Amino acid sequence: MKKARLIILTMLVIIPLLVTSCVQQVTEVPEVETEEPVVEETEEIVEETEEVVDETEEVEEPEETEVVEKELGPVLKIGQIGQMSGLMALYGLQQQRGFLMGLEYMSGGEMDEEGRYIIANRPVEVIVKDDEGDPEKAVALALELIERDGVELIQGPVSSAAAIALTNVALENEIILMIDPAASYFMTGAYFNPYVFRTSRTSFDDTLIIAKYLVENVGPTFAHIGIDNAFGQGSGAALKYSVEQFGGELVADVYAPFETTDFTPYIQQVMDSGAENLFLTWAGTGYVTLFQNLADMGALEEMTVGTGFGDNASFAAVFGEQTLDSIGLNVYHYTVPDNPVNDWLVENHFNRYKDEADAAINAYPDLFTAGGMASAIALATALEMTGGDTSGEAMIPALEGLMFEGPKGTYHIRPEDHVCEQPMNILQLVNLNPDLDGDGINEYEFFETIYVSEYDELGVPCTLAGEYADRCGDLPTIPTE
Repeated sequence: MKKARLIILTMLVIIPLLVTSCVQQVTEVPEVETEEPVVEETEEIVEETEEVVDETEEVEEPEETEVVEKELGPVLKIGQIGQMSGLMALYGLQQQRGFLMGLEYMSGGEMDEEGRYIIANRPVEVIVKDDEGDPEKAVALALELIERDGVELIQGPVSSAAAIALTNVALENEIILMIDPAASYFMTGAYFNPYVFRTSRTSFDDTLIIAKYLVENVGPTFAHIGIDNAFGQGSGAALKYSVEQFGGELVADVYAPFETTDFTPYIQQVMDSGAENLFLTWAGTGYVTLFQNLADMGALEEMTVGTGFGDNASFAAVFGEQTLDSIGLNVYHYTVPDNPVNDWLVENHFNRYKDEADAAINAYPDLFTAGGMASAIALATALEMTGGDTSGEAMIPALEGLMFEGPKGTYHIRPEDHVCEQPMNILQLVNLNPDLDGDGINEYEFFETIYVSEYDELGVPCTLAGEYADRCGDLPTIPTE
């Protein structure tokens, strides 16, 4: 039987337990290194015949972090909630560092005497909290941040279930919630309210761009194995919609508990369905077990199995030599975008973290670093428009319809449902060695770029429901059954 190629679709793929021993949590804004000013150098006097020419070379001094002494507005406290420990700690670290880089970028490096970046004439203090992926803890932390710490904006989290829980906190407290990295479309769909925004992509971004490729190049029938939670179910619904847009059919939609250690019965269900393609929506160390069970049962020989080009640090643990030359989808890889914002991010992220204890694996921006930065850019842009006013009355109209340039390129927050349209990548895996130059710092130059979508080409559907359904207007919607 002919072995099917492995086609890759972005679903959150992470094996952080393999790398968390190298991850250092960052909870404070570190000091930004400043360079000593360059002293102007004067060339020697040169005698030519009887005339003496004095030539002085002007040397441009490097930019330094500017400590602002002007009168500033009150400190702006932003609460950042994410998984800073446990299975998703690597994602939380990327979110945290990316957000910090975004503040630095938008402030132009201006800081107050306390080392806080200045946005809209207000020093910004970020208070980071670890929700451990627990929705109830996320809610408790958010309320603590609002009521005790006085935060005026909330950013995060990693978990889609936690993000859904936080939407109600945002509404009840009339505080802007900027979601990233959580990917479920439910937060800007069934659980939408006007205070909820996102810079994270949705499950539909993942599935739409690759569904067309698979239908046209492999076959029209699909099966899905996902985690039995908001993330997995959201991805399953997005997959069904996406394949049907291109004439395909989802013939088996199977869910397993996150704690599953034996996937045999779930794999058997999808093999019995006769589907030509199998999508996997998984996260955490269970992914390795799932893939091993697929190999043991011969599913890799019978079906085209797809999942995601995920984070760099755990990549080699997931993908083996048999996956080389495969085509897949990716949310962000720092080697792909060609724009000034990404150039700035890559250079400054490396310079900031190359001497940290985790530099060997985390010196370069990773999967969700771009999302953290995009959140900071969006919020900072809106704050400049409102003059630092964080109220919903000011921020909601500033964020609705906002277009901005970020590390992936152009982003657009749709005014109707606050979905953030953005580019997505289709890549080819050409290398599995993370440190090709052998310098001890992984560059993760794994891919060649096949295609990068325009920010607005995917036609992500509007999934608003109930009292907000009419806001969809002329946007594409999911058919109601």
